[in-house]
Amino acid sequence: MISYLVDVVLLIALAFTSMRVTRMHRELARLRSYQGEFSTIVHETAGAFDTVITAAQDSTANLGRLANVLSTKIDQAHDVIAALDARSGPASAAPAGGADLDKH
Repeated sequence: MISYLVDVVLLIALAFTSMRVTRMHRELARLRSYQGEFSTIVHETAGAFDTVITAAQDSTANLGRLANVLSTKIDQAHDVIAALDARSGPASAAPAGGADLDKH
């Protein structure tokens, strides 16, 4: 009689374990499909980051060139102002309207 009780308990445990294994198998199959999608998304994201990094490097290079051009133009403007001041002589050294351009 006790062996039948043990057999029933073991049979119930086997049925429960079989259900859990089947459920886990389905879950693993679903996770494998998600892994493929995730891998694709990661690769696409890496490509997007590469594009962003390239764009940032290009922008930095363009801003550096712009700063150099502006610096050159400012130096040229200072040279022109100095030449104009030298031509105008000491009598008209103060600019008209009271504004002093050399302070900027």
